[in-house]
Amino acid sequence: MSVISATVSTPSGIQRSARLANLVLHYDIRMKAEPKPPAELDSSSRPLHSTNKERKKHHRIEGVVSRFIAEIDSLADTLPFTMASIAEVIKSAQAEMRKFIADHGEDLGNGEARLNISAENVHRFDRLIKRLRRTEAASVLIPRSFVVALVSQFDSFLGSLIRALLLAVPEVLNGSDRSLSFADLVGFGSLDAARDHIIEKEVESVLRKSHSEQFEWLENKFRLKLRQDLTVWPTFIELTERRNLFVHTGGRVSAQYLEICRTHKADCSGVKRGSRLRVTPAYFRSAHAAVFEIGVKLAHVLWRKLLPEQRKMADENLVSISYDLLIAEEYDLAKAVLDFATEVLKQHSSEAIRLKLLVNRILAYKWSGDDERASRLLQAQDFSAVDDQFKLAAAALRGNTEDAIRMVRKIGALGDMTLEQYREWPLFRELRTQVAFQKVVEEVFREPLNEIHLAESKHLTNNPIVD
Repeated sequence: MSVISATVSTPSGIQRSARLANLVLHYDIRMKAEPKPPAELDSSSRPLHSTNKERKKHHRIEGVVSRFIAEIDSLADTLPFTMASIAEVIKSAQAEMRKFIADHGEDLGNGEARLNISAENVHRFDRLIKRLRRTEAASVLIPRSFVVALVSQFDSFLGSLIRALLLAVPEVLNGSDRSLSFADLVGFGSLDAARDHIIEKEVESVLRKSHSEQFEWLENKFRLKLRQDLTVWPTFIELTERRNLFVHTGGRVSAQYLEICRTHKADCSGVKRGSRLRVTPAYFRSAHAAVFEIGVKLAHVLWRKLLPEQRKMADENLVSISYDLLIAEEYDLAKAVLDFATEVLKQHSSEAIRLKLLVNRILAYKWSGDDERASRLLQAQDFSAVDDQFKLAAAALRGNTEDAIRMVRKIGALGDMTLEQYREWPLFRELRTQVAFQKVVEEVFREPLNEIHLAESKHLTNNPIVD
């Protein structure tokens, strides 16, 4: 087995770059492999006695959320690379056109010029013009297509989420007005098949509605106020309506777009009917964040409402999501998720989970530049009677190197902290630069803090992002 040795560092975007490199390097391998859903890639944590049906039920909603995040993140990760490639093509086309003009143009003075094109070069000139127009059109159409894909992935996610919830709690369908004849029941062959048919029809019916109507259906069906205090809602609605414009009008603003945006208090100031909307890099980042936030919050509210016995699993999922956001340096999005996880969600499966979310929330504010808010959150928590891992966290957050080193030794290699956490968790960003901290981690784990060994078969070919 070949091994790669590399020095660990924490520059901006290193995790996303690694994910993208993984995606590119092993595309052919995955295309030939049997597709596996993200929730079932790692079997190490499954109970040995559980059946396949039990495993799927156990992982169903977690898998829906994980797949949703992986798919929309793939769009956010690849759009900048795609646009950079298009920019290079445009640059090349422009350079070729400038050379053609230099070779065939005649300066008439007074800022005027003309082209003297021979018959054999007319077609070449025409091809250059068409190439320029195509590449410039691509620079407009490609970002639009990513917006359409982003909303499409949300729609797919919503359908999968509703389906998973109805399969897990089929009694929710008791109030459904859908009915089957005796002949239909006989044709299905089993009650499970009939139930699945009704669920599919219910999901199809919801997905045909507008996005605001979909949330109305969810609120009525599950008796929840999903949009209350949801500040990202206007941004989300504007995005979905912009998507409709790109699909149906080529991006030209309609009266319906303006009316819906105003109804949901979305900012459409300066946008006039008949004008064409574009997609800037800043707009797509905002759109991705809105879809991410809406999707995660929606899934967790419904998950906890309908399946309270899975609260521990849901909590661990939120901890994992927030950790990944911190690693990717998506601090604003991390704050939105962690504010929700600690302020809106009042009940957690354990005190340890609550403290993990709190520590990550403090980190999100600290590394986003809001030291004052981070300090208030830190001071509001009493860390004197908590487990050792949280005493270590408090020491790291306070910048107390001596206490942090003492706690690393006390926790040891078999405690609640892993070498990977010491290497990656932003909690230790400042400590990782200190020689004393590097030495104590190496002393405990018998492996250098800033050096990793990646076994190709484990780390490079196992990518859950693409089926």
